[in-house]
Amino acid sequence: MKTFKKLAYYSSTSLLYLHLLLSACQETSKNNDINLKNTFPKTTINIDEVKTLLETKFNSTYTSDCLSDTILSDSILHYQLDSFYISRKFEPVWIHENGLNNFAAQFIIELDSVYFDGLNPKDYNPFKADPANQKFNSSLKLSSNEWSELEFLLSKSFLKVSHDLVLGKYFELNKKNKNWNNTNDSAFNAVEALQKTILSKDIHESFRYMRPHHIWYHKFRNEFAFWDTITNKNLNFNFTVQSDSLKLGAKDSQFVALRERLHILENIPLDTISEVCDQKLIDKLKQFQYRNQTKTTGRLDSSTCNRLNKSKSARQKMLATNMERFRWLKHTFSQPYIWSVIPRMDVEYIENDSILFRMRTVIGKTARATPTLDTKLESIVFSPPWIVPPTILKEDVLPGMFRRGNAYLARKGLRAYDRRGRQVSASAIHAGNYRNFSFGQAPGYNSSLGEIKFNMPNPWSIYMHDTPHREDFVKFYRANSSGCVRVHKPKEFATFLLRDSSKYSYQKVDSICKLRKTIILPMKRKIEVHFVYLTNAIDSTGHMMYLNDVYKWDDKIIGM
Repeated sequence: MKTFKKLAYYSSTSLLYLHLLLSACQETSKNNDINLKNTFPKTTINIDEVKTLLETKFNSTYTSDCLSDTILSDSILHYQLDSFYISRKFEPVWIHENGLNNFAAQFIIELDSVYFDGLNPKDYNPFKADPANQKFNSSLKLSSNEWSELEFLLSKSFLKVSHDLVLGKYFELNKKNKNWNNTNDSAFNAVEALQKTILSKDIHESFRYMRPHHIWYHKFRNEFAFWDTITNKNLNFNFTVQSDSLKLGAKDSQFVALRERLHILENIPLDTISEVCDQKLIDKLKQFQYRNQTKTTGRLDSSTCNRLNKSKSARQKMLATNMERFRWLKHTFSQPYIWSVIPRMDVEYIENDSILFRMRTVIGKTARATPTLDTKLESIVFSPPWIVPPTILKEDVLPGMFRRGNAYLARKGLRAYDRRGRQVSASAIHAGNYRNFSFGQAPGYNSSLGEIKFNMPNPWSIYMHDTPHREDFVKFYRANSSGCVRVHKPKEFATFLLRDSSKYSYQKVDSICKLRKTIILPMKRKIEVHFVYLTNAIDSTGHMMYLNDVYKWDDKIIGM
């Protein structure tokens, strides 16, 4: 038996006809008042013949040659699609006796909409296969065999686009990054999604539901659409560095262009074309700098000019990258939860879609990146002892101790213990036996964990904690830890998390810390914790932020 052929094997006649159908769909998307049933040329199809052909083709042998894309190369999925049509007695989904039905028309429109999800409609829409010699000709017709093949291609398109919207187009990439540990919680079955969509008769709602549900995703999507309205002509002025020129009363021809650019980027009223700098211009430039994660100098320094000159395509690629990352995350976040966007170097507590607590963080340095993870807040540990983790032991402690012995341990506040818990001298430890010993710090203000640790079960021994290096929180660049997340206001955060109990005021938390006695307080509330890597974020006012790619992970996705 013959297998299905790829779309590329369509006859030129069929492709011309498909082009006509697409044109009708595009016209429909511009005017929703048009009756979708009337947008396609009417034809006559022998449905019984199409059903027979479908049955014949589904009973044929699938090969990787005829169905090469990943989502449909899985034999289990082939079986599911086969079973799907058998359950329908091979009744077509997308066509009726007069050609493509209204359901298909809606689907084609929705396929075009995934452009704003950062996906390429050409990867899914069979009508957008673009052979060189397409022409408009309404007299062309398809054979029953071609109609059956088109029926299959549309079902295949649904499976592929639904997979990519729910799980991500490049979802295999996250498995290649040892520091990516977020997981998608969708028990997704593409055929079931198709069945539910048919029952609901609402393609648009089906697509909406398949997208990630987090409010940020929809803001990213809207921002992508916003940039589609901006022409390159609006961005054709390149700013040059003039760090000392942006002062009150200063005059520069760049200030007119700067006002125009901030009108686009920060939505400020374009109420002047003055070449003279005023406080409003400086304030709006600082606002831009904050949202583009550069120092808020209020000056046209090199970092600010680079961000002002960033192209439309670069911004859209960045948004597309982060929408793809969102598809790798949970689609539904149980509230309350702790949300830490690693490149933004802060942490938020979110409940009822509101940010109730926020503080700065210090994240892992590039060589010891903070991993993404999904876990829960298990306990708060007051005056935690610190046991040196393997990476820090191997890369920092052992080399220092072998060079300087007990002097190194004393300077770091460390002690070495044998397996019986007895303290030993550094001279007893060498490269051949160091695994027989543990190294740690006693609890205290100057411990590496500070006075409070927020414990979260995970295989990487990652947690949030206080730090003796509190001076780091005033710095702009805060990627200085060995992987764990240091938090700026640990006592305030502990007080907030324990607010359900009147026993734990800030003063009480502070007094517990001063005891220098390790106390573990299990959390009664269920609070999920999500460390995520996104280079776009939403600030407290609901505006888009463009962050620094601190670990240089964007290129691995943007380049795909």
